[in-house]
Amino acid sequence: MGSENFEWHWYSRLGMAWSVYGQNIQGASMNLLGFGIGGRYEEDDYSEPSFVAHVVKGATPDDFFVKSEMTFAIWKQYGGPFMQPASNGGQTITVQFNQAYIEAGNFLTPGLSVWGGARFFREQYAPIGDYFYLDDLSGQGGGIKYENLNLAILGYRGFGATTPAYNIDLNGDGGIDVERFRTIFAGNYKFEFGGEAKHHVKVHAEAHVLQAAKQGSGIPTPDNGKADFGGVIGAKLHLGLGQGNWSDTSVRFGTGIANGAAGGAKTYQTWGAANDEGTFAGSFGIEAVEHVGFRIGDAAALEGLATFHYTKAAYEAPAGVTPTAAGPHEKQMDFSLQANATIFAHKNFHPVVEASFQGRKDGVADLGTAVKVSVVPTLVPTGELSAGARPHFKLIYTAAFYNDAAREQALSAYLQRTGAGSNVGHYIGARTDWYF
Repeated sequence: MGSENFEWHWYSRLGMAWSVYGQNIQGASMNLLGFGIGGRYEEDDYSEPSFVAHVVKGATPDDFFVKSEMTFAIWKQYGGPFMQPASNGGQTITVQFNQAYIEAGNFLTPGLSVWGGARFFREQYAPIGDYFYLDDLSGQGGGIKYENLNLAILGYRGFGATTPAYNIDLNGDGGIDVERFRTIFAGNYKFEFGGEAKHHVKVHAEAHVLQAAKQGSGIPTPDNGKADFGGVIGAKLHLGLGQGNWSDTSVRFGTGIANGAAGGAKTYQTWGAANDEGTFAGSFGIEAVEHVGFRIGDAAALEGLATFHYTKAAYEAPAGVTPTAAGPHEKQMDFSLQANATIFAHKNFHPVVEASFQGRKDGVADLGTAVKVSVVPTLVPTGELSAGARPHFKLIYTAAFYNDAAREQALSAYLQRTGAGSNVGHYIGARTDWYF
């Protein structure tokens, strides 16, 4: 929406949820990974308005342009509904910038653009898992893009007790004396082939640099604040299968401080404890994703998602010490299989059926598993025969079946909220979501 030189976009989801056990489960995911992978129908309220100003607007797509974009993220910090007569009953609503950048396109030569600021630096997305994978490095920095080549330098900072990766206690008093930023050099390139089939291979690489923690010239680097590094290499194969069908297969491998992968983490979310030298050398993380979509004429749209993550920490238990389920963990593994069917029963009525199987194993703890089934009657006022049609008005019922290990370890936010008293979970909800 907007005028010739101004656009307004908005993504939002708002709803309510009930539990047969009586606890407040608003926003309490039933997934073992804690968010959308395995099913996103329990997601909490969230709103994301975005504003685009066309500072210089060309007459054709090949003309020079300058645009600025600002995107806000809005959510609640403390339980309860998103809005009441006073926002969240007078409690704090969090508002932050997701994007605030400026871009000059077709600069110097057609197809070349430069940008700076804070931006969504990502492309691969699986809607049924609300999951960005392979190349999600959204953050602050700058970049350059020329046709299918995309390069960026991005900076990241940790918060809270993230020692030793970001924040360093130099004197052992429990406080933070030095805060460090991580710098990521990222690039990817897309090779297109297959003509009208529009297949492509995308290769992606990252180099992570974390400088040593020092306070002035001549002050030695503390053992828990040494310089550290990490690298990432990954690739995705996209196959256009015709008639609205497609397949995306992706694999990513990260090392050192770039080992983020557990539960779908970003590469800069370093997992595990450091080694005896105070670095993350020797650690690694693997992400593998298969994402497919099929269209059955005007009858239904099918989407499938399979994920696998394995992470090894730099930390290794001392000789003669047997790791325990309480940690610190030397490794982590999780997987999910998910299928979603949107049935076009009527142009304004699209019931959805979804099922998933998930597993998670932290260190030497037993493997926790969950089976989830959701039935979601959905009204679609626009009448568009698409799983992506919006707005949606949904009634939601989800049942989750946990094994004993998942229940006893309370591996989902839902189990933590309900006290992990049962192997079966029930979620009843209503939601509207929209974007334009």
